[in-house]
Amino acid sequence: MTESPQRTAFSHFHPILTRPQDNDLNGHIAGATVHGFFETAVQAFLVEQAELDLRDGELAALVISSTADFYALPSFPDVLEVGLGVVRLAGSTVEYRLALFRPGEPEACAAGTVVQVFVERASGRPVALPAALEMILSGVVLEQQA
Repeated sequence: MTESPQRTAFSHFHPILTRPQDNDLNGHIAGATVHGFFETAVQAFLVEQAELDLRDGELAALVISSTADFYALPSFPDVLEVGLGVVRLAGSTVEYRLALFRPGEPEACAAGTVVQVFVERASGRPVALPAALEMILSGVVLEQQA
């Protein structure tokens, strides 16, 4: 397991409100739910910051890989924040580094990666990132490996 990422490594955060059903049988947020939080943060960033139409636009962003490491065990009713950064931009592929924080805490309770490939919706074929999208994603590139 790697070290818990620090809040200071991230410049973009997405709030997450937990729900009672997010807890697993042990009373902590289920691992699959954390992956959902990560994907929610990525999709919200693309919609809000890059103004992508992920439902009907020309591009579709497909998740091809997702990982998570856990350092602490958040649970409902925690209010959480997902720190989001980009660690790799390559052709049609974006690798995001994400970390789940309790507000004000310097160390993440969970962290992971999401890798997306952008495809042309009509053909399903990978396409290079449009320049405007690449510029927006470049704005959240992590300077240090979080």
